Amino acid sequence: MKKNILLLCAALLCLSTSIAQNYKITGTVVDSLGVPLQMANVIAYQQDKNLGAFGITNQEGKYKLEGLKQDSTYTIKVSFLGLKQIEEKVEKLQGDLVKNFMMMAGADELDAINLTYQMPVSIKGDTIVYDADSFTNGTEDKLGDVLQKLPGVEVNDDGDITVEGQVVEKVQVEGKDFFEGDSRLATKNIPADAVSKVQVLKNYNNQSQLKGLGNDQDRYVINIKLKEGKKKFWFGEATVGAGYGGQAERYLIQPKAFYYSEDFSVNILTDFNNLGTPAFTGRDYFRFIGFNRRDTRQNNASINVNAASTFNAFATNRALSIDSKFLAGNASWKVSDKLDMSAFAILSSTDTRTKVLNSNTFIDSGLVEETDDRALERNQVGLFKLGANYNPNSDLSINYDGRFNISDQSQVTDFTSSRSGDIEDIDQLNSQKPISFNQSLNAYYTAGERHIFAFESQYLNQEEDPFYNAIRNIRDEQDPEPFNGALGLESADPYNINQERFVNTNKIDAKLDYFYVLNKTSNINFTLGSTVSQQNFSSDIFQITDTDERNELQDPSLRNDNVQYNFTDLFAAVHYKFITGKFTFTPGVTAHSFRTLDFQNDIENVIESQRLVPDLEVRYDIKSSQSLRLSYDQTVTFTDIDNYAEGIIFTNYNSLRSGNNQLEGSLNDRVSLRYNNFNMFNYTTIFGNITYTKQRDAIQSQTQLDGINQISAPINFGLPNESLNGSLSYGKEIRKIQFGVSASGSWSSRNNIINNVEQESININQTYGATARSNFQKGINFDLGYRLNFNDSDNGGFENNSTTNVYSAGIDWQLGKRWLLRGSYDLNDFSSDNGQENTFEFLDASIRYQKPSSRWQYSLIATNLLNAEVNVNNNFGQIATSTTQTFVLPRYVYFQMRFDL
Repeated sequence: MKKNILLLCAALLCLSTSIAQNYKITGTVVDSLGVPLQMANVIAYQQDKNLGAFGITNQEGKYKLEGLKQDSTYTIKVSFLGLKQIEEKVEKLQGDLVKNFMMMAGADELDAINLTYQMPVSIKGDTIVYDADSFTNGTEDKLGDVLQKLPGVEVNDDGDITVEGQVVEKVQVEGKDFFEGDSRLATKNIPADAVSKVQVLKNYNNQSQLKGLGNDQDRYVINIKLKEGKKKFWFGEATVGAGYGGQAERYLIQPKAFYYSEDFSVNILTDFNNLGTPAFTGRDYFRFIGFNRRDTRQNNASINVNAASTFNAFATNRALSIDSKFLAGNASWKVSDKLDMSAFAILSSTDTRTKVLNSNTFIDSGLVEETDDRALERNQVGLFKLGANYNPNSDLSINYDGRFNISDQSQVTDFTSSRSGDIEDIDQLNSQKPISFNQSLNAYYTAGERHIFAFESQYLNQEEDPFYNAIRNIRDEQDPEPFNGALGLESADPYNINQERFVNTNKIDAKLDYFYVLNKTSNINFTLGSTVSQQNFSSDIFQITDTDERNELQDPSLRNDNVQYNFTDLFAAVHYKFITGKFTFTPGVTAHSFRTLDFQNDIENVIESQRLVPDLEVRYDIKSSQSLRLSYDQTVTFTDIDNYAEGIIFTNYNSLRSGNNQLEGSLNDRVSLRYNNFNMFNYTTIFGNITYTKQRDAIQSQTQLDGINQISAPINFGLPNESLNGSLSYGKEIRKIQFGVSASGSWSSRNNIINNVEQESININQTYGATARSNFQKGINFDLGYRLNFNDSDNGGFENNSTTNVYSAGIDWQLGKRWLLRGSYDLNDFSSDNGQENTFEFLDASIRYQKPSSRWQYSLIATNLLNAEVNVNNNFGQIATSTTQTFVLPRYVYFQMRFDL
């Protein structure tokens, strides 16, 4: 099978490079004084006005037009802002040519701008503009398909967008945030045929007063410009589908509508399907419940009080079935010249059935546990937001954001554990209904040319009520009391154990920044701020006896009765930014005064500490799109009341955990070196980074193991946790084919105490990959990939190594002007030292029909044609190593119709 795939890859590459004899035109562009012009646009059009090739001059004024066809006639156009356009014809190209151009003054600036925007790619200051039609061929469905074809732009399976190696912060449409700028919703929902231009905004800051004051060079935003026919008109699409798979009928309903004008915009998304494609994932949820990055420097101390989920409420397509219902609306409107408002509402319901088989080997004892986990998860979510931006004048900006989030999560699990000759059936229920109200109020004021103030605040009110139930029953024998009697349960068969918890959180973050601008290349930033968190926590464990009575466990060590936990961080910081030549330096230091107070069991406990925390960033801008950045920062991380409450928490069928009110914050040192190089002249990208982190006083677990049962408590561990991560990637486009190679590696060392013995866990991971992706205007396009992964772990002397080979191939084949054939194939070959082996193959295919200029599109789609059943991988933990078999969606075949509104 592997040989066949490699032969297919070689055949496709040979086919793509042998279609026709291609030539290139190179040369330089200078002004009337002979000075090389950087960022001049050079484009070659064929006689039929189709794009032949385009280029942008580098610092030496050099350009390159590649992939030009033999015997073809081209019109060469050269343009540069403020200079007269040059146009020259090349008749029946017979070989490589060298053509130099001298540009003269003459064209006015407006004409030059219009010419620039006709270019496939134009660069002006911090903005890159891509003309979408220059890179697409009409087979694209959504925005993600368009972005994937742009030079220097990548989109992963999760919808994350990177440009020049930097993650895009948000996506806008016509200057307005698309669902808070969420890249996944944008790439998966915005129709491809609505996109005219893609603007990449570098060095981005939401507040114009702050632009250039901080280190925003790596902040990227994408703004989508719509085609003229899509403005001030409703547009969208309605998609329906029906089919069969997994012994059940399958359906898809997806109406989507969009409206954009200068003063008002609306986005409406709906998605109802049982095809295994969740419209709203857990990753989306956690991105929406928080706030996007602030526009000033972040506090380098933190406490995590986010609502915790006790189970994987949002599964991916690695499930037996996924039934998804999704409805969302997003609107923004310009109330007046001074006031803008925005809002969104998201409703989502996802039902997921999963089946997972595990083989767990406990490191301390060598005990092997085989588990069969069959679960039904339901997650219902409602997210709502109302925001306003008030700008009474150019010197003052006030922003308000209010978000209300509510969810209903439940998971019912039919679980079987087999070990040492015993088989235990365990029925489990997890449920919770967390509610949160999160508000922010920010103000930015320019008091003068040199004096700028920024106030940012956020208030969170949150309630959580996790409930857990486990019914443990060992087959064919009287059940022994779980955890060797640590809970003091009444004798029963089976044992029905329950845990109720309630957490209330109030948290305020506020800080004031003052920027004193010394000159155009330097400023000083003074910061005063505080974080105040107040939490109340209650929990109890109870048993349902064989007579269905409720047995409340009254031992004080098993309860948390109105535990109170307050955290306060008062901090002051100073940062100095200055630019000298191509270097930018930003050293800084922050002074923190921390105070934690907990009140439990009628005892008040106070811990106070102070920290002086440094940070430094040095940036070397080698060229406009080539940079080297060195950064060092030290952060302090505190945990929340969940780890401070001393009463026992029943976290899993085989796990008890207690808190520790003597915990202090862990100190984290991080050093990072990053290199970016994006060359528009020869379409080459090189990205590399290496990061070292060291965590001192890390909050780790002290665990007592007895068979599969474990009782743990957090401690500040004396030995540090360390990690080293690095990656390097290289990409180059040759004759409409984008080639890429990459390598990444990581090393980590973690420490725990298990059965009173210090244990170090070391993990080494290496990944190597190669890709080739074509972007021809007609015929066959392909997407090929190979990835090799080595994972080696040593947990307290228990070693486990695995190797994974992943092969992938995709094809888009245009058959005339009406038909499109698509296929994708993935082969995952896994093996490990413990004898586990698995080959996982996944094949999807579709055929699409659409008449030119027709609004109707018809598709026949099949997923998992080979009917693969299970995917295998290894997990390396500090307590146990696991080989996991995850059952996947069965074969689905369905017919789909789409109508473009």
